[in-house]
Amino acid sequence: MKVTTDASLLGAYADVKNAQRILDIGAGTGLLSLFAAQRTLAKIDAVELDAQAAAQAKENFNQSPWPDRLSLIEIDIRDYVNQKPERYDCILTNPPFFTDSTPNSCERSSLARHNGQLPLFDLINSIDHLLSQDGHAWILLPLAESEALIKLAEPLKLFPQQRMLVRNSNQHDPHREITTLGRHPAKVQQSLFTLYKEHPFHTHAAATLFSPYYTRMKVED
Repeated sequence: MKVTTDASLLGAYADVKNAQRILDIGAGTGLLSLFAAQRTLAKIDAVELDAQAAAQAKENFNQSPWPDRLSLIEIDIRDYVNQKPERYDCILTNPPFFTDSTPNSCERSSLARHNGQLPLFDLINSIDHLLSQDGHAWILLPLAESEALIKLAEPLKLFPQQRMLVRNSNQHDPHREITTLGRHPAKVQQSLFTLYKEHPFHTHAAATLFSPYYTRMKVED
């Protein structure tokens, strides 16, 4: 599974600095967990169902500077919920999100990108069972799926705290949203983040955010 700019944005943007226990749902090869490990001293559990992705995540964790704080759990998140683990004060997820688009011909890529195996209803219910009373969940989704998730979250008393729209450049419409959910009603902080001045040149805001993690970047003048 390739490293995407959108997922890197979530990893760099999510506020994890005060977290003690972090959960990465649908960890893939461990990108979000590794971002979090670099930025905090928290214990991080990464849940991944796909065996090959889980094996790669384990290898990445073991080769990182923080193997003692990173734990890969190869399981369906719904089964993990049934184990009634201790709750987390921070949840990160870049879940399978395409709902009605054509599935990928590669079964593993399709599972990673389409939510047929993890519908949004199951995702938000898992978050509800695993998020602590004062915790926050940071979720990266396309715009339509983000709206749907927020509606599903409302009866569970999970409320949007921040909503950041993401666009590739000033010439593009937003294509993703990073939504922060918490258990306490709040005035929603809304923002817009632009990744590129003109691809492959990052905006100064993106360069500032990514600089602790990217070894090479091209930045706008």
